[in-house]
Amino acid sequence: MKYPHLAAQLFNCPLLVHPQKLDAIIAGLGHRLLGGPVVDDGADATAEQLPRELFSTRRGERSDNGYAVTDGVAVIYASGALVHRTQFKAADSNYMLGYNTLASQLEAAMADPDVHAVVQIWDSPGGEVAGAFEYADRVYSLRGRKPMRAIADSMAASAAYLGGSAFDELAITSTGYAGSIGVVMRHVDWSGALAKDGIRVTHIFAGDHKVDGNPFGPLPAAVAADLQAEINGIYDQFVIAVARHTGLSIEAVRATQARTYRGEAAQQAGLVSRVTTADALISELAAMRSRPHSVGQTARSTTDAKGAPSMSGTEKGGQAAAQAPTSEQLEAARAEGYQRGLAEGRQAGAAAETERVRAVFAQGEGMQGHAALVMQLALDGKTTGEGAAAAILAAERAATAAAAAAHRGDAPPAAKTAAAAAAAGDKDTPKSIAARAVAGLAAITNRQASKA
Repeated sequence: MKYPHLAAQLFNCPLLVHPQKLDAIIAGLGHRLLGGPVVDDGADATAEQLPRELFSTRRGERSDNGYAVTDGVAVIYASGALVHRTQFKAADSNYMLGYNTLASQLEAAMADPDVHAVVQIWDSPGGEVAGAFEYADRVYSLRGRKPMRAIADSMAASAAYLGGSAFDELAITSTGYAGSIGVVMRHVDWSGALAKDGIRVTHIFAGDHKVDGNPFGPLPAAVAADLQAEINGIYDQFVIAVARHTGLSIEAVRATQARTYRGEAAQQAGLVSRVTTADALISELAAMRSRPHSVGQTARSTTDAKGAPSMSGTEKGGQAAAQAPTSEQLEAARAEGYQRGLAEGRQAGAAAETERVRAVFAQGEGMQGHAALVMQLALDGKTTGEGAAAAILAAERAATAAAAAAHRGDAPPAAKTAAAAAAAGDKDTPKSIAARAVAGLAAITNRQASKA
């Protein structure tokens, strides 16, 4: 098998990637991975070299940090499958964009004094789990410093959506796609192909789980169950992160069931804020740029009531002429206020939801046997810490009562009678004690008579 580094990043590991895109990647690399001939007519190679910024009419100078700057707006392009760290393989000219590069570009733009806002343009199906959540956390931590917006143009799926949703705002083009909030893993069994080539792999290892999920044999049911549990855990982490970023409830995010939405459908699902274009976002943010130079006085302000020039440059009454804001400035101010309010609302909602989830999990600490209930309460989007405490306590009481009932079922008849009497609320009185004593003496007399 050729290119084992590519196979290791595609198979037998969890991925935050759109499944159809994963199929396309595997199909495209199949010949390379299996050592077959690679068809190259030159056309595709040329297309792959086209820079992403060719698809935007807003052009700017590229900085040393890898982003373009247009009218004070840093534009960062995120295209293709994503990996933990940027990799370049000189042997096959294979370049893979890493979360570390995207994070460093964003942080550099936020610290750049010539940049007052950031736009990140996504065209990615997602990628590796490793590094994805750390990148999203870094983006989220930068909220509030400078306006930073992202757009799905034409795709922000899975890991790309996770990162995009962490910006102040995530928009989408009319033909763009967003979502795929899910996790996928592909296990490949190479044993049949290797057997045809007369190759047999023998594992020599220590530790029962050292070779779990290896590609040289069928996947055992127990190992498949362990891998599914890992996938479920990553999925829960993904859902909670998106809820924090967007302000959606955990229940609403989970209800998408990893669907991918186009344009307005993504907006209706609450995954994006609006449908627009990358150029419109850049122009909108560019209009927010402060203008330190003076605009100057209007002709009206430098003439008197009769139209004669005024030496003081003031109107009657000595009041300086006020310059009315332009429609562009009013629109920019309106858009800035709307987006600031939207971002603050989302941040407040996300913070409240995160605190709610933490409170629920805190109630479950130390309570063995209720993990499934705690997870259900955390993901329902409404149960508070107090409500979780009450539900867990009720479940604990029910479990204790069930265990007591089971013990009573295994007890001898005398113990069952005593337990039943206690459950019915019987109390020892002189009369009841005497009655039990008479009954006991009668039972002894009868046994002695039967023996005689």
